Amino acid sequence: MLTLKNFEEEIGAAIVRRGLQYYKKGAVTGLENNENIWEAEVDGSGIYSVEIEIKGSNQVKNYVCDCPYDGGACKHVVAVLFAIRKETEDATPGNKKPGAKAVFENLLQKITLTEYQDFIRHYASKSKAFKTDFELHFADKDSNIDIEKKYDQLVQKIISKHSDRGFIDYYSTSKLAADIDKLHATATELLRKNNFSDAFAIARVLIRRMMEAITACDDSNGNIGGLINDAVRLLEMITDSDKAARTLKEQVFIFLEKELTAKIYFDYGDFGYDMFALFQNLALQLNNKEDFLNFIEAQMPSLTGAYDNYRREFFQKQKIEFLTAIGKVNEAEELIKQHLDITEIRQAEIEKAIHKKKYEQAKQLIKDGIKIAQKKEHPGTVNEWEKQLLRIAVLEKDINTVRFYTKHFAFDRWFDKEYYNQWKKTYGQAEWKYVIDSLIDEKINKIKQQNQKHKGWGFYSLNTVLLQTLGPVYIEEQYWKMLLELVQAENNLNIVLQYHDHLRKVYPDELLAIYLPLLEAAGDRANSRSEYAHLAATMKNIIKDIPGAKTKIAGIVQILKTKYPRRPAMIEELNNI
Repeated sequence: MLTLKNFEEEIGAAIVRRGLQYYKKGAVTGLENNENIWEAEVDGSGIYSVEIEIKGSNQVKNYVCDCPYDGGACKHVVAVLFAIRKETEDATPGNKKPGAKAVFENLLQKITLTEYQDFIRHYASKSKAFKTDFELHFADKDSNIDIEKKYDQLVQKIISKHSDRGFIDYYSTSKLAADIDKLHATATELLRKNNFSDAFAIARVLIRRMMEAITACDDSNGNIGGLINDAVRLLEMITDSDKAARTLKEQVFIFLEKELTAKIYFDYGDFGYDMFALFQNLALQLNNKEDFLNFIEAQMPSLTGAYDNYRREFFQKQKIEFLTAIGKVNEAEELIKQHLDITEIRQAEIEKAIHKKKYEQAKQLIKDGIKIAQKKEHPGTVNEWEKQLLRIAVLEKDINTVRFYTKHFAFDRWFDKEYYNQWKKTYGQAEWKYVIDSLIDEKINKIKQQNQKHKGWGFYSLNTVLLQTLGPVYIEEQYWKMLLELVQAENNLNIVLQYHDHLRKVYPDELLAIYLPLLEAAGDRANSRSEYAHLAATMKNIIKDIPGAKTKIAGIVQILKTKYPRRPAMIEELNNI
């Protein structure tokens, strides 16, 4: 446990030595304690902020420093720990000095206006960051200050601070995000005060600079993407506000119109699509219909690449939606006819036809869609269109088509219980018995024919394929004897266990007889602590579920312990049963 008394023993000697040097030369400044959270700055190769949480009066619960060191407590943290220890030792009853915060407040009251101004001029000449922060804070006092330029300089400096030769690594993106979040908070506060112009300036800077940053960083944790989403959200708050001036919204529209021509917004996430939604909303608000439609038309010629399909289709869909919204229904309908190869557009037309109960028209649209999807080699789209045909068959009460597609989907790639039961409900009990038994015979014959082709393939097991294909059917139909026969022929313990809950009550003794040799074989193969523990857990579950299993499994345990006396981990896990 790291405490104020023992941190010198718990932290590396070299780090402690350098931290002590910083402390002794007075590099720790601004030490403050707010509800057990100590904050300070350390003047080293740069000025670094340190935050340390002290539990009670002694235990160091947590610490953070914004320096690039990532090996635990750094020299700056150690320097502040020395300062905190000195501060707490001095604060004894009868010898208590005013805290750093009180001293600071007293100074603020005593300094004259001229002294304030002289200090600010002096400090601003030494620190560009302070000068920028000062100018931004009081920007509303001077209309000559270029707010956007100042924020842009500040953001570039923050990015540079967290970059290494132009790249921002995984860990640095978190620190960068923490710094940029302060700017986002500033913009949110500006919006609260209805200062939409300055908030828009921050949003513009953040969107542009963070998009540059995302191309040169490891954003696996999504920090940079989150910053961009937050900045787009600022634009959304401006466009949605009734208090924002029309002229400002026009500026937002022009900004989006320009930025959305850059592919980067679409290539690195959904930012472009989110911004486009704002652009479209503003076009309706501001009645900028022609500008919006001209923008889409201008983008289409460049979207000819193999990877541009999604964006090209997106623009076509949005154009149709926009034309409909502004009352140009005939133009929208004509565009729909031209672009029925786009799945979503065709689906919308199918929905209209179904709603009007024009089922033949809907089915023809679907069949044409299937042909297009097959030509494009999109089996997933074909599958979805076929489900639409099933949906219409249900509405039309076309029993033969319902049976065809529910049977198909019940066994398409894997067993689907929902479609299986939908298929089953189309038959009476007596008729169903004949249908399902015929299907089982059909499946068995087909699998056996395939087995002739695969003979000699070491990985292919006829029984396993039969079990995986027919096992779910036997379970649904409660054909327990047929299921047991397949399970008895299986030599893979994990596969057998999949049917444990279905067979343990009906055939407990037969199931146990299957388990015993498989458990011993699993013990022979196991060669790690985790595998021994898994084997022991399996044995425990079998003992719990099958009466009389305890004695027989104990025999297997003894066999394994006798076989492998030099496997202490195995013996230890088996002894836990």
